Amino acid sequence: MEFRNVLFTELKLRNMTLPNRIIRSATYEGWGEADGTPKPELADVYSELARGGVGTIITGFAFVSKVGRAMHPGQCGIDSDDKIGPWRRIIAKVREANPDVKLVMQIAHTGRQTRRQVTGQPVVGASDRPCTYFRQHPRVLDDNSILDIINDFAYAAYRAIRAGFDAVQIHAAHGYLIHQFLSSWTNARTDRWADRPLLLEKVISAVRSKCGYDFPILVKLSAAEDRSPGIRVEDTIETAKRLEKLEIDAVEISYGTMEYALNIIRGAVPIDAVLRVNPMFNRIPGLLKSFWKKFCAPAYLRKFIPFEEDYNLQSASRIWSETELPVICVGGIRTLESMVGIIDSFGIDAIALCRPLICEPDIPRKILSGEFTKSKCTNCNLCTIYCDSQQPLRCYQKKGNAQ
Repeated sequence: MEFRNVLFTELKLRNMTLPNRIIRSATYEGWGEADGTPKPELADVYSELARGGVGTIITGFAFVSKVGRAMHPGQCGIDSDDKIGPWRRIIAKVREANPDVKLVMQIAHTGRQTRRQVTGQPVVGASDRPCTYFRQHPRVLDDNSILDIINDFAYAAYRAIRAGFDAVQIHAAHGYLIHQFLSSWTNARTDRWADRPLLLEKVISAVRSKCGYDFPILVKLSAAEDRSPGIRVEDTIETAKRLEKLEIDAVEISYGTMEYALNIIRGAVPIDAVLRVNPMFNRIPGLLKSFWKKFCAPAYLRKFIPFEEDYNLQSASRIWSETELPVICVGGIRTLESMVGIIDSFGIDAIALCRPLICEPDIPRKILSGEFTKSKCTNCNLCTIYCDSQQPLRCYQKKGNAQ
């Protein structure tokens, strides 16, 4: 059958071979201790995916330093050597479930997209331009601080190797620190870091220096964002061309920043859940919440792009056609027909799934058995909203999971 040839063939990258073309995109899991140490239960999440036939699992974003952690209370980290052992034990259990699965750690620094109340340190950024969502005033990073962060990425990747990961993915998307340097909206510097892709290039070089030239490196990029001036797909193509020279293994194409977070992950905007759960909103007095819902919410909702299937495909296809890098497409991929077409018709190298695998972790197995034609995910986005709570990741449409 056609899908067997397309979705379940190996993908040979520069430094690694993926068992098939179905990748679990980085998905926040919420199974971290207060200090970011991964809890043993995280092994169950990854093992279920591995048994379900996902060829490659990319972890939720792991912070490389405490100042670079997100406000999510259950975020995991790789910022210190004492986290290597817990990660190693998780990986061992996943290998028992499926020894062939590839495990990739996504490493990240949030930059201005966090809160001082969480990190206990000043929020930093490429510039002093605040994020309208987090409403923090960033301290502009100086040259020495930037070099320290590059070093943090390199040591984080080295810890990932020691824990047993097959590769790392450098998070340069979604408005986090490296994205902030890539974007003309947040990078108006006049020093050498005004060369917007330079920080990403230096991070990749530092990881290679620490981990060895043959260690696999993937990069996640936002093809565009919601600000002007800001990143456009033409900018991302130029960034990708520069990454070609560094011979990274693949680039995953996403969209947007946390300033308009539900333009990254499109679909429903469950306002009541946001007001109840999100720490940026849940302390607002009840009467003020009611006023906001009635008079302000309509304008707020108009900021978000409606969901459509395969919403990053056109950008991913342009980047694939204009560079030599292997390209992974993520975003709104919901049907078997689309999965096959993205690879077979558009030439994209692999597809990545996030919400569909929260809902159905065994989609690849179902495809092989003929049980799958379309994802059960309704794009309700409750899984996204509850990332800001103490709740670990789950699908809220499944029986017994509703709030």
